[in-house]
Amino acid sequence: MKSLNEDIKTGNFKPVYLLYGEEAYLKKQYRDRITKAIFPDGDTVNYAYYEGKGINPGELIDLAETMPFFAKRRLIVVENSGFFKNKCDELADYMKELPDYLRIVFVEEEVDKRNRMYKAVKSCGGIVEFAKQDEKTLMRWAAGILAKEGRKIRPGDMELFLTKTGTDMGNIRMELEKLITYTMGKD
Repeated sequence: MKSLNEDIKTGNFKPVYLLYGEEAYLKKQYRDRITKAIFPDGDTVNYAYYEGKGINPGELIDLAETMPFFAKRRLIVVENSGFFKNKCDELADYMKELPDYLRIVFVEEEVDKRNRMYKAVKSCGGIVEFAKQDEKTLMRWAAGILAKEGRKIRPGDMELFLTKTGTDMGNIRMELEKLITYTMGKD
């Protein structure tokens, strides 16, 4: 993750990234951060998003071969394709010859590290696993969000909060927003 943060900060992106794991909130955050870093002005002409199984690899390759329109980059985001669990030799072979202007971000829940696609991305890009966060990490993260809003929470109260919200970061974030909004009028 450190390498990915550095890439986003410097704007020196690898040709392809694989973001995978159980923590959906972090995958979405990083997918969006990469997109925003590549297209800060929200370019939609050179951005393509594909989701779900049944994506045609040939169609992806054809789009990848299309030069960007009045921009330096073309970004393709592919989510939950199954390419990293099933065979996709055509795309794995294509990873060896990606055009300089192209950036691809794969976002997957599960991957098979023996898969050719996984190995192809590993050889030419970056792979980041987003595992479920432990309770201590979640407590620090949530306390940080509250601190940014000028709020404090005792460790015991934070533990109780997490027993009620669970460990899903998206859910915790949503409940924190409610808590912050509710306490705004209590100052």
